[in-house]
Amino acid sequence: MKVLSISSQVVWGPVGNSAAVPALQAKGYEVLALPTITLSNHPGHGAPAGFRTQAEDMARMFAALEALGALHNLDAMLTGYFATTGQVEEVAGLLGRVAIPFLLVDPVMGDHGRLYIPQEVAEAIRAHLVPRASCLTPNAFELAWLSGHDVTDEESAIAAARALALPEVLATSVPSRDGLATLLVTPDAVHRIVVPKLAKVPNGTGDFLSGLYLAERLGHAPQQAFAAAMKTLSRAIALSTGITVLNVAGALHGS
Repeated sequence: MKVLSISSQVVWGPVGNSAAVPALQAKGYEVLALPTITLSNHPGHGAPAGFRTQAEDMARMFAALEALGALHNLDAMLTGYFATTGQVEEVAGLLGRVAIPFLLVDPVMGDHGRLYIPQEVAEAIRAHLVPRASCLTPNAFELAWLSGHDVTDEESAIAAARALALPEVLATSVPSRDGLATLLVTPDAVHRIVVPKLAKVPNGTGDFLSGLYLAERLGHAPQQAFAAAMKTLSRAIALSTGITVLNVAGALHGS
């Protein structure tokens, strides 16, 4: 299988493509990884150095890949962090030209009650990508922002997910009586896994889960993919206790 993954790329500390791509490659998929931004590290570890992929450069890369036939017969696309509205528009244009059987949109926009990307970029994601998604993987804040519904518990998260009218919504960090819930909401079912809320979890868990879920989903039904992805994510978190970066490699290799 062949997957196009468009998100951030960091040198140290797996987030964005650095977290999602290994999850896909571990299943033997061919992954075409295109960075929207390249950084030395996640901003949570300190001020990064790096550069954005300009929209016109992204357009030229798409054109070159299309001319080579590299984007023929894609099985899926994953989108994550975007730095500019132009990037979102270029991806939307590509979706209009290239057949994508499964589109997973990870709406990397914000958390803890606020957007951390410019509002116009978030609005572009909502307008151009979310309606096309086969699966959306928001955290609780992103789910609320995209749906226009408050998300304060599992019940409200399910209502917000259903309001988006998408085939699959995988909502993370949803407040629950017993900790934090991860919910897979489809039109006819809800699957939930609840874990205790931990004091500190390394960055990148959402990006890793998106890659894990897509890797499993391409060969399995939603419920099976959800269970398998969450099992690997839990292993990564357990292996990362006391360190500042997510242990993606250890989780994927079962060590």
